[in-house]
Amino acid sequence: MTEKRIALVVNRPPDFYTAEKLRMAVGLTLEDDNRIRVLFIDNGVYSVNGIEMGKNPSNIEINKSLETLGLLGAELFAHTPSMSKAGVEAHKYKVLPLDGRGAAGMLQESDVIIS
Repeated sequence: MTEKRIALVVNRPPDFYTAEKLRMAVGLTLEDDNRIRVLFIDNGVYSVNGIEMGKNPSNIEINKSLETLGLLGAELFAHTPSMSKAGVEAHKYKVLPLDGRGAAGMLQESDVIIS
């Protein structure tokens, strides 16, 4: 089989929908031929370091999914202009910086984009 390049775009603040999107990305890793890349952009950058646990189950799922994606070899990227605007720095989960040109290239070379 040929590799399928899947880009998952996280552009919402940490909430149930973000948690569900990341959980779905974990599920996509089950197919050996899927290459999963996650792009945190706009308000999505607020999830790059996980979320304070608290009582919200979505927060627990975001953290668990980020950790699992890293262990399963998915590539995690943060849009650097969005990070600068939000005043956020990535220091957990091996999230790599990606400028606007890099983000556009990643999306352009993807076979599937989930946003």
